[in-house]
Amino acid sequence: MNLDRLFRPESIVVYGGKWSDYVVEQCRKLGFPGQIWRVHPTKEGCFRSAAELPDTPDSAFLGINRELTIQELTALRNHGAGGSVVFASGFAEETDGVDWACKLDEAAGELPFIGPNCYGFVNYFDRVALWPDQVTGEHVDKGIAFIAQSGTISISVMGQRRSLPLGYVITLGNQQRLAAEDLIRYCADDDRVSAIGLYLEGILDVQQFIDAVDYARSLEKPIALIKAGRSEQGRSIALTHTGALTGSDELHDALFERLGIARCETLSSLVETLKLLHCFGPLPSNHILVMGASGGDMSMVSDIAKDLELDFSTIPDDKQGALKATVGERVKLSNPLDFQTATWFSYSKLREMFDVILKCDYAVTALMLDPQDETEADTESFNIVIEKFLEAAGDNYAHAALLSSLPESLSRSTREKCFESGVVPLQGLAESLEALNHANGIRRAWDNWSPPEILPSPPDELSLRTLSEVEAKKLLKQHGINVPENCQANAEKADQAAKAIGYPVILKAIVPELIHKTERGAVALNLKNAPEVVEAVFRMSEFAETFLIEEMITDSVAELILGVTVDPQFGFALTLGAGGTLTELLRDSVAFLLPISEAQVWKAVQGLRVNALLEGWRGQPRGDTKALVENVLKLAEFVEKHGDRLAELELNPLIVRPQGKGVVAADALIRFK
Repeated sequence: MNLDRLFRPESIVVYGGKWSDYVVEQCRKLGFPGQIWRVHPTKEGCFRSAAELPDTPDSAFLGINRELTIQELTALRNHGAGGSVVFASGFAEETDGVDWACKLDEAAGELPFIGPNCYGFVNYFDRVALWPDQVTGEHVDKGIAFIAQSGTISISVMGQRRSLPLGYVITLGNQQRLAAEDLIRYCADDDRVSAIGLYLEGILDVQQFIDAVDYARSLEKPIALIKAGRSEQGRSIALTHTGALTGSDELHDALFERLGIARCETLSSLVETLKLLHCFGPLPSNHILVMGASGGDMSMVSDIAKDLELDFSTIPDDKQGALKATVGERVKLSNPLDFQTATWFSYSKLREMFDVILKCDYAVTALMLDPQDETEADTESFNIVIEKFLEAAGDNYAHAALLSSLPESLSRSTREKCFESGVVPLQGLAESLEALNHANGIRRAWDNWSPPEILPSPPDELSLRTLSEVEAKKLLKQHGINVPENCQANAEKADQAAKAIGYPVILKAIVPELIHKTERGAVALNLKNAPEVVEAVFRMSEFAETFLIEEMITDSVAELILGVTVDPQFGFALTLGAGGTLTELLRDSVAFLLPISEAQVWKAVQGLRVNALLEGWRGQPRGDTKALVENVLKLAEFVEKHGDRLAELELNPLIVRPQGKGVVAADALIRFK
């Protein structure tokens, strides 16, 4: 689908009244060089319909109600227009609008449009603003593309006072014809776009989204986003504990991490991340140096960065002598570096210091300063220090940043000087450190590229069958997943079965409809002799006639949960985390989208809090993490083989034994369609 006529028009037609007046005004404000026509039934100087237009418009803004939109879009299509913005609401977002959405599709035919129920777009590159409101910002030759499901948030991004160069701002509305994935591809193809920012409330087609992000990566266009919906309201709970752990938001996190998309929590973080990506792209490493003339500032850097994957590695040995010569013996050479104030007015020494540090091959070297407001104070010394830093950065061809702890500390003139010198002005300490972290995370994902594939799940209309625990464990064993030695017996023979297995044992009541046995008292642990088995059988006989007797695993290092759920959007997802009875309380888990690699599983295990037990907490034996990783991969193979009928699966607890002794699925639930 060719979208150039829609987004890079040489002629536009604008329908509507007051809102549409803004479109004309903002196009003229940006300096749109093409032809602008107005269509309105009564306004002076306007055409009455598309049939009166002197030529075929490339792009149209339909700021009219849904009935007229259908009428005029049909006329525009017949007239050979290139595309349209559909501003009207009252389509699929409303209960009575589904039929109107169908009419809109029919009216458009093959004509591309954004919306309905959207604010339009601004193309700063080509000075186009099909936007029914005030536009802030100006023409750029290179900049980021911002694609959003919110007009208001788009206005906020336009109005940011952080000098983020905007090339496109495009709103999506209902995404009826053009969705986020279509616009990611379009913007990635534009050589003037340096990076892509997104504000999303949902993804229409996850596999198409993956493919679009893959295409953007192939063109070296990094992506950062805000994805709304971290609240509990959007979480779907399945019958298993796994379902409670693996909600939609966890799967979005897993998707974005695999795709190397920087998920930001705030607009401030998003803007700073996009600004950094615009200037330098994904960072080659996480080695960062921050310096400043304040020990307090450097302490804040260390504190805020403690949970980020940034490496404040020490200054190289071969540079320390030259650095000491510039800062003096009293300065401790560390990273973050407090170079103190002894050389603040010795500008030649400062320049030498900057030259030495900028040759240390950090991914980014940042000077942290919060200059005073030039309208309220004499900022000459700040200006000279910044000037020396910018000069040194240019001469040493280094990735450098001017970093302020408060976003308002860097004036527009200072930001512009930074951009002219190839230095990124980063505003706000927390969001700037997050941006540095995100930029390296994108590079890591690109270097280890393995996008997930959305496997088809069984049809919803099929009925469900829950396997008995005996059936489930037999099937798992066939796939190489170890289960305890077990035997099924009635009440009279339970003690004999226990003796054959060897004490201590576990006794479980077999009740098909009973999923969570522990809560119902249907499990007895650590039975050491026949009388204890008989007593447990008697206690459970009121709701069970058959029992499962299993060996009791007595050398557990850690109990984990390993499960599979089927998400309506993402398909199959694996969850690994702290298991046992406290699974949902601890919420220490990670979600995987398929396929997965051994390296991905190892990394995930190391990120869990329960990994402390696996590594030998307080002198306890180390767990068999290798066997754990192998079993996660085996379960992924299980899903691939049985995906045509698998509805849900959970191993909880999955007991990790000491190194060399493997893991055991002590309890198992499998539901097939």
